[in-house]
Amino acid sequence: MSVFDPMSGRQERVSYNDSSSARMLHRGCQSLAGGDSSTMRVLPYHLPLVAKRGLGSRLWDIDDNEYIDLNMAYGPLIFGHCAPDVVAAVTRQISEFGSQLGFPTEITIQAAEKIKQLFPSMELLRFANSGTEACASAIRLARTATRRRKLILFEGHYHGWSEAVFNRYHAPLDALPERGFGPAIPGTIGMSSSLDDVVVCEWNNIETFERCLQENGYDVAGVMMEPIMGNASLLPPREGFLQTVRELTIDHGSMLIFDEVITGLRASSGGAQERYLVTPDITVVSKSIGGGSPVAAFGASEEVMQAVVSGEMFHGGVFSGNATVMAAANAVLTRVIAEKDDLYPQLERTTGILAKGLHDILTRLNVPHQMNQIGSLLGVILTHGDVPQISNYRGIRKHGDFDRYITFQQHMQLEGIYFHPNMFEAMFISAAHTEEDMAIVLGRMEAGAERCLVC
Repeated sequence: MSVFDPMSGRQERVSYNDSSSARMLHRGCQSLAGGDSSTMRVLPYHLPLVAKRGLGSRLWDIDDNEYIDLNMAYGPLIFGHCAPDVVAAVTRQISEFGSQLGFPTEITIQAAEKIKQLFPSMELLRFANSGTEACASAIRLARTATRRRKLILFEGHYHGWSEAVFNRYHAPLDALPERGFGPAIPGTIGMSSSLDDVVVCEWNNIETFERCLQENGYDVAGVMMEPIMGNASLLPPREGFLQTVRELTIDHGSMLIFDEVITGLRASSGGAQERYLVTPDITVVSKSIGGGSPVAAFGASEEVMQAVVSGEMFHGGVFSGNATVMAAANAVLTRVIAEKDDLYPQLERTTGILAKGLHDILTRLNVPHQMNQIGSLLGVILTHGDVPQISNYRGIRKHGDFDRYITFQQHMQLEGIYFHPNMFEAMFISAAHTEEDMAIVLGRMEAGAERCLVC
């Protein structure tokens, strides 16, 4: 494995080629396509890391290297690795009641009641196994409720890999339409014509969205977005953007769908809709509600969800609402509800220490950057010089210094601090992270930035 060192201009050899992680990944490639079951975990510029175990804020690889984990499994581990109450709930469910029963269970009802308490817009909901599944069902629900076909999505927003929505959400700038919206570009080879009814629009630009809606308006079943963009770094909505989109969708009789896979339990206990006081028609939640177990949910008002109740719109799944997963979700949600008045200020404070500390380091070293913190989420963008405030995908694609970020991430991984090497990915802080953890992280980041980022 080579790591680019901007100080010397040379590729430095590191021991990762000879590590157990590298050898294990090579072995994995003989049976798993690419060595793993998710491309994001085995990107070509990702230093080999095969995880062995996690505890609290820490992660260990199979070489027994220890890392302070700022990724938290891409966000789900809001209470850290091996949270004791989640482990106890899952263990009890498996050992005393069973992992998969094939019937309705009380634990599923308990978890649903708690989600409804945190997300009042989800008067009725259904569980699914992943954000991809829940997003696909949310779109089907919008089309059922409106009897329309078209869907408006936004550049840089990811809603899973289903045929219904998988567009090229990280398209190059020259592939994006000059007018700010246009037909969706298929996200991969092998897709059907399902994206023919999908229009992709520039986000955080209300004038462009209004033109897009007017042109397609009364054929639009739903407008789907991440209310805080979390799949192209972490970008907040401009003041009034969500509120205006809400008003325009009501005027056009279209469903507003909030994909809160990332922001649910992260932006606040009730997600971005609670933080910004905007109520969507349909909500999708996942990641943090399961504490590391594969779970998602979609929900809406009783009226809209009657299509599912009646069977007019089909939704199923052998593992949807799996008892083991529901035990984990119920434990997470129980703790969130019980502790939220103290939990969220703590998460905000700990994340803020990292955000301010890294900002101060980069500012002192004259490293151009922008940074956004929202709750326990942190987005760090290294830029090519001082640029206007980035507010959408086009901005980060145009101004982001991705190569330098990769160099910085590789160095930090070698120093025992892990965050994802793709700058589009946010950092996730958990309740297990302490102020002492942040002091260690910032000390190593300062040394790393001085070595890797100072020209």
